[in-house]
Amino acid sequence: MKLLVMSNLSNMKETSAIDKPVKYGCEFCKREFLKESTTLRHICEPKRRWLDKDNHGNRIAFQCWLDFYKKNSAGRKNRTQEEFIRSAYYVAFVKFGNYCVSINAINIPQYIDWLLKNQIKIDNWCSDSTYTKYLIEYLRHEDPFDAIHRSVENCINMAEDANIQPHDMLRYGNANKICYAITTGKISPWLLYQSASGTRFLDTLNEGQVRLVMDYIDPEQWAIKFKRDIDVTKRVNTTLKDAGY
Repeated sequence: MKLLVMSNLSNMKETSAIDKPVKYGCEFCKREFLKESTTLRHICEPKRRWLDKDNHGNRIAFQCWLDFYKKNSAGRKNRTQEEFIRSAYYVAFVKFGNYCVSINAINIPQYIDWLLKNQIKIDNWCSDSTYTKYLIEYLRHEDPFDAIHRSVENCINMAEDANIQPHDMLRYGNANKICYAITTGKISPWLLYQSASGTRFLDTLNEGQVRLVMDYIDPEQWAIKFKRDIDVTKRVNTTLKDAGY
């Protein structure tokens, strides 16, 4: 009789184990589901953030977040992507990353350093006026040959669309498009002031175009810079002359 009872109990345990449904869990929000397919289709906010981690803006956001904590935290802990997607600052940093992508920001790591150094509030990181202030300052201090390289690359792209030679972009290109390229940092004052085509282009601008680009090409400040860096200025001038600019 005792053996029969024990046997029945054993069978009941096996039946209970068989009848109990297998549950599948979301590793991000810990919710459980009866079907694996439901788990795979399930999208919670932490999971969505993880799936978005390789987007260009999100990669910028994560790196910016890491830099932020390096400069504002005494600890040396290596922070992870998982910590980032659960951070209270996640939305703000992703917004900034996407903003940088949308405006094709120049030298994003340098921009992040500038924001942190100047203690700009994170709410103002996506402000056009904030970026403009950074850009004008950056253009005056960047390596001259980095500036020329970027300017020539953009002249090549613009000239292809206009069906003209790159070295003739400032001679025959659309003036309004060139002015816009100046205000976005795509064409540097180094190219404008140290090439024959650049100085000629500046002489042809109307009053409205001059107002548009003046903050970016301030003649007095750039004249001082060229005199201070006279050896580099001569090298840039020679390089542009040899390239036909």
